[in-house]
Parts: sequence; structure tokens; C-alpha cells
Amino acid sequence: MKVKGWKDVFKFSFMQQIKTKSFIISTVVIAFIAAIMAFLADFLPAILLEDEINKVSRAVDGENMLTVEIVYLDNETGYDFNFDTVASENNVAINEVTAEEADAKILEIADTTERAVVTKITAGDNGFSVDSRYADGKSAVNKYDSEMLNSAIARAVRDQVLLKLGVPEDSLGLAKAEVAVSCSSAGQEPVGFVQQILNTVVPMVSAIILFMFIFSYSSMVAQSVAIEKASRVIEYLLTSIKPLAIILGKVLAMCCVSILQFLLIGLGGTFGFLVSLPFGILTKMGPMIGSAAQQMQSAAASGAGAGAVDNAAEIVGGISESFSHVDASAFILMIVVFILGFLFYAGIAGLAGASVSKMEDLSSAIQPLSLIGVLGFYLAYFPQVTGEENTMALLARYLPISSPFVLPSDYLLGRIDLVGTLIAIAVLAVADILIMMFVAKVYESLILHTGNRLKLGDILKMSK
Repeated sequence: MKVKGWKDVFKFSFMQQIKTKSFIISTVVIAFIAAIMAFLADFLPAILLEDEINKVSRAVDGENMLTVEIVYLDNETGYDFNFDTVASENNVAINEVTAEEADAKILEIADTTERAVVTKITAGDNGFSVDSRYADGKSAVNKYDSEMLNSAIARAVRDQVLLKLGVPEDSLGLAKAEVAVSCSSAGQEPVGFVQQILNTVVPMVSAIILFMFIFSYSSMVAQSVAIEKASRVIEYLLTSIKPLAIILGKVLAMCCVSILQFLLIGLGGTFGFLVSLPFGILTKMGPMIGSAAQQMQSAAASGAGAGAVDNAAEIVGGISESFSHVDASAFILMIVVFILGFLFYAGIAGLAGASVSKMEDLSSAIQPLSLIGVLGFYLAYFPQVTGEENTMALLARYLPISSPFVLPSDYLLGRIDLVGTLIAIAVLAVADILIMMFVAKVYESLILHTGNRLKLGDILKMSK
């Protein structure tokens, strides 16, 4: 068999690579960075958004736990507004004051433990404005509670203005109704803002990560072949092992090395995430998101709090909708696509490494590989930037130079069905077979060549 002995080449290349200092150091450093990033990604939002989380939690649980106890209200509009409902619903005392008293209170509460806000309502040509100053010094008042009260007061002002203008009380909801607008391509279902962001960011990040791994390790195949050729080790291997077995063993070894490093980096990120989990954003948001789904109807009447619950539900719904196609088969397909894509680029890299006799010529030899890789990457990347389903997006899924970078994310997001994915995988597999057949035909002649670097035209002549 032409591939007899590939296991020996595989074992030797694999062990040689994972023992190198560059592999060990780079894996440890990148895994550490991944752990730190995962930790911060879960931990920082929990700290920076603590007030927002508390707001959503109170809204979901139906609790009123405002840190504000007193509102000093300065109504400078000239209209007589009643805020008894705001006071009772939020369990605060609203004391009306003059403009002078309000200014004095602003200075007073800045250095006291009084849990109070000073709110001024003014009227202008374009409507009303509500401005609050909260005791941020020794008191426990936070900005978010002050904003919640602002919103409640603003709604009360708007309702009472509409009533004064003759709008029936039972029509207030209709009078305040917002008109939602959206724009989507004919034949496509409109998607929410969260889903749009995920549908753009996930493919872009996926394409970058896959390109970095596939291309960097393919280049290492070329480097390994070139080193063994320059040191004449390859000549000893060819005495007992066929050329196809050598290149196949090396390519598969590098493929396994890349997967191993990816898994180790993933473990680092997982460790960082698990360390932050007890006090991270997901742990804090998880219970309230679950409650939000069950209590949406009851929370709808809670004003600003209901808006917070709606936002949380929209985020969860967008994520669920974007990844509704994720299952075990999706991860299997991702691994298959990665391996086939690596075999495609590594086969080309092997030819590039075999075409040089001196290491200093290697950078020039892998330029065609670089051009093909960059072209494939941008074919996969640009359709994600535009967000449109066009001819370039279709070609990117089925061309072997770009499909390894775009297929995983497109399948995860439901942009391509299982049948289309399998067809694209079949095309990529055929391209791999053709590459390997071509490599087997010219590899022995290439690997024994000495002298100037062979160009693409010379390699093609060898295949005839």
C-alpha cells in the first residue's frame, strides 16, 4: 500500500511537535490569556452592571426595594400635577419644595446619609424634562433607582397632560403607543436587534479563529517538510516509506496537534469561566431570566421594570433563535469541516515545503499558500460584514478555499441546512482527495530535488 508507514511518520511528527518549547510556551500563554478573558467576560459585567441586574431582579420578582425613601420635588412647569400614585407604587414620600429649597437640598443631601433625591420638573418649547440629583455620598441611594423614579414621574406627567388635553383615561395606552419600524429583505423573516448582532459577530469571529488555526498549522507542515529536506532526513525516510505516507502522516500529525492545542486553550477558558461562575453575570442573571419567562404577564404592568424584563426576554429570545440549530451533529460537522479544511491547506503547504532546498527560500515558497488562504478568508469574511445573502456568500460555502472558514458558523446559525452542508463537505473532501493524489504524484520528485526553488509551473510539469 502506498500509505504504509504513515503511522510511524504520524507518531514521530506528533511527538516531535508537542515536545517543542514553542508549542508548550504558546499553549500555556494562550490558555492563560483565554482563562483571564473568560474570567473577565463573566466577572466584569456582573460588577459594572450591578445596578441594572438589581433592577431586573426586582422587576421580575415583583419586589419594590428602592434605595430611595424621600423625593424632594420642585415643579417649575406651572401645571398642577398629582404624584400620589407614584409615591404609593414606589413606597416613597414625595415632598413638594420651592426652587430655592430644592437647590439647598441638593447641597445638603450630598453629605448626609439621607436616602433622598431632589427632582426638578421644567417645561420647554419641546415638552417637559425631569432632572434628579441623588445622594451618592454616605447614603445607599444608587443611580438606577433615581432613574426609575424619574421614569415613573415622567410617565405620570405625560398621562396627566394627555388627560388635560381631553384624552379619555381608557385611551391613554393607545395615545402613548410607540410605532415600531423594521426593514428586511423580501422572502426573509425579520430578525431582532440581538439576533442581528449575533448573526454578524459569530461568523466573523469564527472565520478569524478557524483561519488562524488552519493557516498557521498548515504553514508548520511546510516548515517541517523543508527542515527534514534540508537536513536530508527525508532521504532516509523515502528508503522505506512511500511519499504519500510521509506527507499524510505529517499532515494528520499537525492536524491532531492543532486540535490538541485548541482543546487545551478551550480548557483554559473553561477554567477561567468556572472560577468566575459563582459571582459572574450568568449566575446572577440565570434565575431572573428563568423567572422572567414565567412572569412576563404580571411584570408588564410594572412600568420601567417591565421594560427591563422585556429587554432580558428579548436578549434570551435572540440568542435562542440564533442558535436554535445547535445539537450534537453540529459539533461533529464542525470537527469534520476543520479536519478537511486543514487537510486541504496542509497538502498545499507540504508541496511548498518540498519545493525548496534551503530554509531561506521557504517564505517565498509559501506565498501561493498565503494568497489562497487570504482569498478564502475574505470570501468567508466579507459576506458577514454586509450581512446579505448574495452570490459571494453562496460561493464561500462551496469553494474549498473558503468553506472551512464559513461552514461551521453558517450551519450553527441556520443559514445553510444539513443537505447543503453535506454537499459542501463532499466538495471539500473531493478537493482533499485530488490534492493528495497530486501530492503523491509529484512529492517524490520534489523531495529529491536540490538547487533553486521550484515554481508552480515546474511542479505542474512533474505531474504529467
